[in-house]
Amino acid sequence: MREPLHNQRFDDIYFSPEDGLAETQHVFLDGNGLPQRWQGRERFTIAETGFGTGLNFLAAWALFEQTAKPGQVLDFVSFELYPLAKDVIADALEAWHDVLAGRLDKMLAAYPLRITGFHRVQLSPQVRLTLVLDDVNTALPQLTVPGGVDAWFLDGFAPSKNPEMWNERLYAQMARLSASGATAATFTVAGHVRRGLEAAGFDVRKAPGFGRKKDMTTARFTGSVRRALVPSTKKVAVIGGGLAGTSCAYVLGQRGIKVSVFEKGDRLAAGASGNRTGLYNPRFYAQRQPEADFYSAGYAQAVRTLRALTPSGYAGCGALHLMTSPEKEKRFRALADSGLWHADHLALLTAEESSEIAGVVVDYPAMYLPDAGVVYPQLLCSIYAGGMDVRLNSLVNHWDAGQVNGEHFDAVILACAAAATEFEPLSWLPVHTVRGQVSYVSASAQSENLRTALCYGGYIAPACDGEHTLGATFQKWLEDTDVCEEDHHENLEKLAACVPALNGLTARGGKSGLRTASKDRVPLIGRACDAQGDVIDGVFLSLAHGSHGIVSALAAAHLLADMIALTPHCLAQDGIESLFAGRFPARDRKRGGG
Repeated sequence: MREPLHNQRFDDIYFSPEDGLAETQHVFLDGNGLPQRWQGRERFTIAETGFGTGLNFLAAWALFEQTAKPGQVLDFVSFELYPLAKDVIADALEAWHDVLAGRLDKMLAAYPLRITGFHRVQLSPQVRLTLVLDDVNTALPQLTVPGGVDAWFLDGFAPSKNPEMWNERLYAQMARLSASGATAATFTVAGHVRRGLEAAGFDVRKAPGFGRKKDMTTARFTGSVRRALVPSTKKVAVIGGGLAGTSCAYVLGQRGIKVSVFEKGDRLAAGASGNRTGLYNPRFYAQRQPEADFYSAGYAQAVRTLRALTPSGYAGCGALHLMTSPEKEKRFRALADSGLWHADHLALLTAEESSEIAGVVVDYPAMYLPDAGVVYPQLLCSIYAGGMDVRLNSLVNHWDAGQVNGEHFDAVILACAAAATEFEPLSWLPVHTVRGQVSYVSASAQSENLRTALCYGGYIAPACDGEHTLGATFQKWLEDTDVCEEDHHENLEKLAACVPALNGLTARGGKSGLRTASKDRVPLIGRACDAQGDVIDGVFLSLAHGSHGIVSALAAAHLLADMIALTPHCLAQDGIESLFAGRFPARDRKRGGG
């Protein structure tokens, strides 16, 4: 067998040179009493400190599918500060490619972009991976697991090589997150590790080690905890048939939950989600903050999802964000220098390099996102809602916790944009509409060469069937949706000013719509609440996605599915709080001294 993968930063190997898979089975699977402990359990949650090559996860996934009954679900949460490239993982695990029966290829196909933060990967109807690319010391306190962690895989290089991870903060978080009777297993028998686990409420024991290692450590949590009961969520109502609503239908449907979509129009995507072409990009922040993590994780989620959905009009053409002002250049350079995005997914380019990628002359340096691209939002909504109970021309005149128009549901999701304020308990929500018009312009001999999307305050997408989509105006003060010739002129003039090489295009049609945004331009996602910030049980929001709905609506859907089903949350707790509608009453109280 080839030499095991070696990490130079920690001067340690990722798994045993004798047999890495056998080591995983002995230390982590047998050490946690698996598969016996998940027998008869509807759900089982494993948390791991150190994803590495993913070998532990792959072994647990294989064992679960071999031994679990239909309907059982495995949630696997893992932390990794220094994620490996896909080709490195593939090479390191090549010896077990056949043994893992295609799971390695499936994991690599769904492997997240290497962007700091929480990443949710649905690998099968029974197995979910939440891969947190961050320092476990800062990220573990942000993890929410309503039902508790059932088993811990304590990996992450030897304590002598990686002392920053093996500390009291880790053990305290394990105690906070563990379910009653949770187990833990690790290859190390270091005294300070054993003492730390004992102090955190674990009954610690030595067990025979693997291979040449004489001993290892196993532990069982004996502390007293109260965990949320697993709800019997079988039927959910989604009000709204645009990107926000159909994204929720899609994600909930993946979990086997029956969804009914109520749409007041005569088709899906009847409003702002009905554009022919949409760009998927994150919203950019110069510094790391909870909202930035939400958008970057949502972007990575959208890239994985859209690549797998056909035919959705998906084209991974990349996007160049032109630095048309000193402010943009400062923000983009700060993001690139932050280290939060791997260079594979974000790069700063000169004007000459940008022109080479774009296929047309670009006069500005740019930030390049090679994984970005375009999709057809209206078609995407239809794909998301495929096979669902879609009720068109259905005006909802009454809802409360558990009912819509008199019909019982286990949960209700309001994804109906500004119309959510028409319901009395939510009339206070600080949201408003923004009119935007896109233009469909005929491609020219020059613009036909455009190979990537260009973003410059407006945007232009590469030609499709001889036509570019160009947009979009931003008119907070208007509410009509008639297409205006003067807005075509505005879109074309902005393009000509920022990309002179594409001057002279002609509009031959367009579409206008009303996007919804919140007072602070951050979406409203999570539990609904009244004007005092008190939660309305059983009711959830996915609203005010603004101009980033392709990205944020899908991220919102995964988070709401976790909240409704009480499964490990796919976003850090501070990010969840930053999206909660109750942030507005809380700010008002703070300003008022209440």
